[in-house]
Amino acid sequence: MEEYPLLSKDNLPAYLKVMSSWCALSVAIAAVLRRISGGSVSRRTGMAFSGAAVMLGMMIMFTASALNLRKLRPGFQRLAKGEKEPDIPKVWCPVLTMATRSAVELCERVSGESAAGTEGSL
Repeated sequence: MEEYPLLSKDNLPAYLKVMSSWCALSVAIAAVLRRISGGSVSRRTGMAFSGAAVMLGMMIMFTASALNLRKLRPGFQRLAKGEKEPDIPKVWCPVLTMATRSAVELCERVSGESAAGTEGSL
């Protein structure tokens, strides 16, 4: 089975949107921090703190998603080989859960059969 990179230049527009969200959220948190502190926190300190906090949160989510994708890969490989019960494990991420359900549904429609046992394991 073909290996797919975790990052791709084709996704640059999506990466830019995520980084724009990071910037906007960091500015908003810094503004709230300054307001709550009564201005005792400088703009630079507020931006550094909020930027780091938001980026750490994003890193946690990215890392967890990457780990979950590694966990899902064997089941997707079995699904691609046409196994009727690919035994795809549950993951915490709603996006990956919906992607898994879509993949199972697509395989069912293409093969014209039901992949028994997969719907309950998602």
